[in-house]
Amino acid sequence: MINGFGAIAKAIDEGRYWLSYLYKPIAPAPGTTGFFIDCNQSSGTPKYNAFAGSALAATVLTGSGNAGIYTGPDYSGRTKHLQSWNFLSYGTNGAPSHAFLLDYLMFYALLDGDDTAEQSLDNTNTLTRYTNGEGVRIILVSTAPMTLSALCTITYTNSEGVSGRTVTFAVGAGLNIGVSLSTAGTTGFAGTETPFVPLASGDRGVRSIEKFQLASATGGIICAVLVKPIADIMSYEVGCSTEKIYGIDNQNLPEIKQGAYLNLLIKRGNGSTNATTVRSDFVFVNT
Repeated sequence: MINGFGAIAKAIDEGRYWLSYLYKPIAPAPGTTGFFIDCNQSSGTPKYNAFAGSALAATVLTGSGNAGIYTGPDYSGRTKHLQSWNFLSYGTNGAPSHAFLLDYLMFYALLDGDDTAEQSLDNTNTLTRYTNGEGVRIILVSTAPMTLSALCTITYTNSEGVSGRTVTFAVGAGLNIGVSLSTAGTTGFAGTETPFVPLASGDRGVRSIEKFQLASATGGIICAVLVKPIADIMSYEVGCSTEKIYGIDNQNLPEIKQGAYLNLLIKRGNGSTNATTVRSDFVFVNT
């Protein structure tokens, strides 16, 4: 529990902190301008995550070692928090960049981009973190290149436990592996890209996805992922780092749940479609 700056200083003084880093030498290239890239889908540290699981079935993600950004040891009876975050990106048009730190909770692999029939999903497995779904969002990640745009309808159970909630939105075209597909609206793409699937009016989160359907074939293979946004940061100059110190630059220190599977989702600036190199440092404290 955090009770002022004294608790943070005491945790650091007693060695209850951990410095970790992310290094992606070649993060994915989006293929189409403006879309977010998922740093799970490239080599480096933490290791590549292929979202390998049974087709259309919920697979739970649990971080450990190099599977996700390592947050250090857990301490019984204490809570873990992000204390600071340093972020930079290299390469042509590498800035401005907008990065989200996400806890990747659960995914549904091998959604067929050429199948326009309703694809029913298996929810034998359920969330192990943020189990009520409050604040949990959906991202769609291309795990095989897509060629065409389409409207997509997702049916889900919201954080209140209400099933059958539906939303229709657009997914983009010409997207490479490792790109988050969703856009803000149901028509057009330029300038409207968001990494998160929009939710039905009044909904505050997602517990599970029930059904997935494309209005027309897009090509490729899609993975639907449930994530909890933890923090975000902007980088404004190529090769120049940006730092956030939580408790100073932001009022609260984001909590990191035990077993968190952390990684970054990044949008490149200036309409860049190039691959990029990404570096980040994180300090986690147990208070």
